[in-house]
Amino acid sequence: MAMLCALLLACALDQPKLPFTEKYDAAFAEARARNVPVLIVDFDGWTPDRQQTQPSAYYEDKEFLAAAESAVLLLCSQEEHATRREEIDGTARDVCGAWGGVPCNAHRDLLPKVFADFGRDGELVSPLFVIADADRHEVARLEHEQPPTVVTAALRAAAKKLGPGMPRSDYRALVGGLAKLRRLQELNEPAAAVALLETLKKIPGSFAPHAELKVAERKLDEAGRGRLQRANELWSAGRRLEALIEADDVRGSFGKLACVATAAAQVGGWEKDAAVPKADLAELKAHRAARQLYQQAVDQERLGDTKRALATVEKLLKQHPESRFTDRARSLRDGLKG
Repeated sequence: MAMLCALLLACALDQPKLPFTEKYDAAFAEARARNVPVLIVDFDGWTPDRQQTQPSAYYEDKEFLAAAESAVLLLCSQEEHATRREEIDGTARDVCGAWGGVPCNAHRDLLPKVFADFGRDGELVSPLFVIADADRHEVARLEHEQPPTVVTAALRAAAKKLGPGMPRSDYRALVGGLAKLRRLQELNEPAAAVALLETLKKIPGSFAPHAELKVAERKLDEAGRGRLQRANELWSAGRRLEALIEADDVRGSFGKLACVATAAAQVGGWEKDAAVPKADLAELKAHRAARQLYQQAVDQERLGDTKRALATVEKLLKQHPESRFTDRARSLRDGLKG
């Protein structure tokens, strides 16, 4: 459950100003998924003459940074620098002390690959800016020192030629969200998974990650239908209370997925069946109340309201100390306190 708390924690990610991609092949795969160009930069050999633009300008120029949001950035450099700590997509890492984003071994390893794809006449001039599409075809090339305005214009032209692309922030949010979604399913937390699904569906566009999201939604609905099948089996075996609880959990935990309507009709019919003892209906009612409190605490944690989440968990444990959610609520409480 501590893992659930970590997955649901709402936090702002401190991104580096130039979020370089560490792996060469991964950069072009991401470019294809997002329909954006790849910008390869090499600042080696830049003149120290302060009368000219310096590489630091690229880390400050708002127009360039905005254009870079609609691209994948690769850094190549043959030099070895000191290291520094930097937050990248929410994880603290040791990166190149001069350029940031990736470790020095990464930007050094990229040089042979960049040379193989974009070298000319047996050499790779630096400083260098190469803009390429996802198929590694060169779209634009700027050699030697260049001001950010020139590179920005070339980058925008390349992005316009490709058509609508997915911003990096949306891509990271969706890819990271899909990973969390899979983990929540493994933890058997359908309500939290569905809540996250609805949030991710608000990210605009129709790119590869959106297709993955539709697959994830279908799998969630299939999981709900699998539990409904199990409920029918329990009902046929005369285990009516277990069947009611299983179907009611689908009704109350799977949001607005298609399986919910089927579950609601099933529970409604079974609750009216004369063969169900009143004691079972009372226990179903208590289970439903405990589930609602648990889901409420999880939602409050997801929204970052730890204080209210703890209060809700304590209420659940006090009112329903022997519910099927007791162990999970205790684990959630431990995670919240931690």
